Amino acid sequence: SRDLITMGSSGINAEYGGDILLEIRAATGGMESSMFCHDLKTVYHNVAISKGYSWNVLEEDFSGPGSGISKMEVEISGADVFGTFQFEAGVHRVQRVPVNDTRIHTSTAVVLVTAKPDDIHVEINPEDLDITYTTARGPGGQFVNRIRSKCLMKHKPSGFETSSQVHRIAEQNMRECLKKIHHMLMRQELDLRLSQSEQSKKKQALHGDRSDKMRTYNFKADKIIDHRYKVSASGIIPYFSDPETFLSFHKEVSLAWQLQELSQLIEEL
Repeated sequence: SRDLITMGSSGINAEYGGDILLEIRAATGGMESSMFCHDLKTVYHNVAISKGYSWNVLEEDFSGPGSGISKMEVEISGADVFGTFQFEAGVHRVQRVPVNDTRIHTSTAVVLVTAKPDDIHVEINPEDLDITYTTARGPGGQFVNRIRSKCLMKHKPSGFETSSQVHRIAEQNMRECLKKIHHMLMRQELDLRLSQSEQSKKKQALHGDRSDKMRTYNFKADKIIDHRYKVSASGIIPYFSDPETFLSFHKEVSLAWQLQELSQLIEEL
């Protein structure tokens, strides 16, 4: 059986039934990219709620005024949650006219999906952590309050750093940081299991260039195209607003992936 994750430009099935860490990062395109990140967050949240999953935001970094976000991390738990989101990993490209413009812009966002197989265990020594607290800030950089509730955490052996200010209480933010460090270490362990070719594909996907897309959303043509498995569909607005439309497209992608895997197995015989 395969106990790896889906990350980057190829789908890898996983025997997994617990939770995932889903990250969305703005890439190429400035403010439009951050607005696109918000759109992806909305559709993923709607799908999670429709499936009865729990949705726990670990971090959400806003990008200037409005509802754009530069990065967010969320922990999603529920039955077959990995199967629901595994094909979202990679570079998403959107082509549309922004609200404040008349020209079509092309921007990208990177989505990471990490799942923990049952046989992966990560332990963190408290002595390996540097923890500091500072004043939390809101959108635009203004101070949320004068209490030092924002937690900054560094794992000294790995060099991993993270922060959290989603809670008003410092101890709760510290726990969120600890979860995120745990996921980072887990992801590092999982990376060791990936082949050199899969590592190369993942690094390309994480670069976030417009040409590194695995899926394109073309609003003018009203088309969604999954470039990995050559699946396309019309109806972008329903896709972003109706969980059933998202899940229907996901089933088509999953089927195309299975056929691709089967074809490769036959060629290897």
